[in-house]
Amino acid sequence: MLSLQNPQIKRWGLRLVGAAMVMLALFWAGSHAFVPGLVKKAVAEYGDKLGYEIAYQDLSLSPLRLHIELDGLHIAKGGSAKLLEFKKLAITLKWTKLLLGEVGFDEILLDEPKILVEKRAAIRQQSKQAVQWNWQEFIHAVEKNLPPKDPQAEKKPIKISVDEFLVKAGSLSLIDDSSKLKEDLKPFSIKLLDVANYDQNGVVSGVRGQYDFNLGSLQLLIPGMNKTIAFNKVVIGGGLDNPSPNRLGLQLDLQLDGGNIRSHWDLNTASKALEGKVKIVDISTAPLIALLPANKELVGTSGVLNADLAVKLGGEAEVISGDAQLSNLSVIEKGEKTPLITWDSADIRQLEYKSSKNSGIKSTALAIDEVILDHPNLRFEINDQGLSNFRRLFSKPQVTKTAEVNSESPQAEPAKVAATQVSKDTFNLDIRTVNLKNGEVYFMDLAMRPNFKVDIKKFNATFLGASNVPGRFTSIAMDGVVAGSGSMRAKGQASFDDPRRNHDILMSFRNLPLTTFNPAVMTYAGHQITGGNLNLNLNYRAKDGQLNGSNQIIIKRVQLGDEVADFQGKKLPLGLAIALLEDSDDTIDVTIRIAGNVDSPEFSASGLVWQAISNVLTNVATAPFRALAAVLGMGGEEGVNAVPGEVVFLPVDQERLEKFGEYLSKRTNSSLEIFGTYDPVQDKQALARAKADTAILKDAGFKLSLGEPVPVPSLTDPRIQSGLKAAYAQYIGRIKLGQRLLTLPDGEARNEQLHNELIAGIVISDAELKELATNRAKLAYDLMVKANPTLKERIQVGDVKTAEAGKEGIPLDVEVRIK
Repeated sequence: MLSLQNPQIKRWGLRLVGAAMVMLALFWAGSHAFVPGLVKKAVAEYGDKLGYEIAYQDLSLSPLRLHIELDGLHIAKGGSAKLLEFKKLAITLKWTKLLLGEVGFDEILLDEPKILVEKRAAIRQQSKQAVQWNWQEFIHAVEKNLPPKDPQAEKKPIKISVDEFLVKAGSLSLIDDSSKLKEDLKPFSIKLLDVANYDQNGVVSGVRGQYDFNLGSLQLLIPGMNKTIAFNKVVIGGGLDNPSPNRLGLQLDLQLDGGNIRSHWDLNTASKALEGKVKIVDISTAPLIALLPANKELVGTSGVLNADLAVKLGGEAEVISGDAQLSNLSVIEKGEKTPLITWDSADIRQLEYKSSKNSGIKSTALAIDEVILDHPNLRFEINDQGLSNFRRLFSKPQVTKTAEVNSESPQAEPAKVAATQVSKDTFNLDIRTVNLKNGEVYFMDLAMRPNFKVDIKKFNATFLGASNVPGRFTSIAMDGVVAGSGSMRAKGQASFDDPRRNHDILMSFRNLPLTTFNPAVMTYAGHQITGGNLNLNLNYRAKDGQLNGSNQIIIKRVQLGDEVADFQGKKLPLGLAIALLEDSDDTIDVTIRIAGNVDSPEFSASGLVWQAISNVLTNVATAPFRALAAVLGMGGEEGVNAVPGEVVFLPVDQERLEKFGEYLSKRTNSSLEIFGTYDPVQDKQALARAKADTAILKDAGFKLSLGEPVPVPSLTDPRIQSGLKAAYAQYIGRIKLGQRLLTLPDGEARNEQLHNELIAGIVISDAELKELATNRAKLAYDLMVKANPTLKERIQVGDVKTAEAGKEGIPLDVEVRIK
């Protein structure tokens, strides 16, 4: 048995140890003296081969510890900025992993790395090839210089693990000249723990581990929007795992300022299907408000988002479903003092967003079971140019003809194809219920002087079946308190995809203080209102753009104030209108109807209503019968008209006169003067015709009804022919009649000639025309006082006037007076 105490063995043992120490010393000395220089030279040569400058300041090796430190490395392309540089890179390998055939790192430390990702426009001028990012070019150069792969060689996956990977004080610069993108992310830190590309059973199948990214503050310019999103603190953490073959799990926790987005994702590496569960907790919406597509910057002063979502990506469709809540939202237009919109909470329940693509056509759908908004506040304002704040903020600019011409250029062809493709895509919206609770709406019209302001409080609304499917209607119900003491209710339905063109809405307002509308009355009528209440019943129906509206206006105990000094507009006869329209209960009840096409560029429902009201008030003074016909809903824009040539009013005009009499009997402060009228040309011809036909009919044995228009006789009737000859002989003469009967052949033509000559032969004097006008006035008087004898003292017959006949006849002229 050998003994370590044997001098010879002891001597050889010392020699072996000494030799080993010498070898280690030589290895250590070579590692420090020669290897760094060789590595530095090899790196430089490799960089030249790639066409890049790759250099570093110092390389330190600790072979026994398997530790490497690299200082001051940078990678750059000639004439360009550095792609990568860092202060220090430290790598420590693990002996135990290497002995098992695994590349195992105990620690990787990267200190102050600076990374540049850019795509410069200048590159486009130097090459006809597509512009690439600088890192794409670098990777392509590396791949180009890799040795060719042997397809016959057996591929054995290499196990890689990292116990700890640290990045300290890093910075990232992102530059894209084409989209004018320029962003800097710094300083950020990264921490990865227990990272490996194999699962717990040692099978290489993916990546697992724990990670932590501290990105610090973040300001990011969104490409194409020229808008910036900013957070003061951004931290990303989580872990990776491989629960089973072809399955990769990811836990992603994102901290944005004081909020968190916690999510877990499962990826099927075979089918590429991705499923995830996302929980959003107290994420501030303020940074996101700036991304709204508004024409002026909007600022989110508050708002917190919470949500529980399930996500499925890949396969035939992509689906996002769950619940969300947006609380304490406040959005203000930059430069304004009061918010544009606020609410306490918005609950979105059972939402599902689904996107799919079939035959190149993208189809998306958003379905929500219920949306509940608690205490929403809205500021709706019309500026001095008549433009609302929402239209000013969100309306899209009109496409100019120049742009349309340019769109036909060859360069615009790809864009046109893309636009055609977009037009084929579909989006379906379906919201079962929308509830607004205890809201407030603040309305202001700055175009009026003084400014018009009114608010609606305790506003509640319900919308059922909100869908953008054409032809489908949304049921609407609303109520609220207006101007402190008034009330508002509305119900009906509207097409959600185009409510302006298709709707049927009934709205009622009760007990509105008239003084609230003083700015409108002062602006458009030149008067002040000092008291009174207003009720409105509005019914608007539109089908395919054709609108018909009914506006019932009920004013109680109106008190008219002073006229506006230096009023520049058209003053309306409000005092006269009030006396004529107000009944014995101090109530004005008028109905104004409007109609129009909402697609017309100049269409304005409010403008039509005001124009109709203005017409009624103006006609009170200039055409009272026309005004009263509109007020009573009787139609007849021409007022009351007599039959040309006769002292006759048609039944519809007789009814108007009787109703006007009944109406005036209740307005004791008003009186009326009727002026008989005649048209010197048309009445002269028509009166001659009436005299001729009356004579023909009487001679033929027909009895005429008093107060009825003289009918045109039928010249084919033998009795009428006999009466024609008798009337002709009376007015023209028997000799002339005999000549006509002998020279003209018997028939229809002869009868027509005799009839025309008879009418032409009857001479009408001015005195007859004036008598005709006077009798018309007397008939109108009789019809008005027929059922209302009390009017006899308040209606007078005035002098006759000439008038121009209209399509309805000879208009009767009247004048209303007040005590």
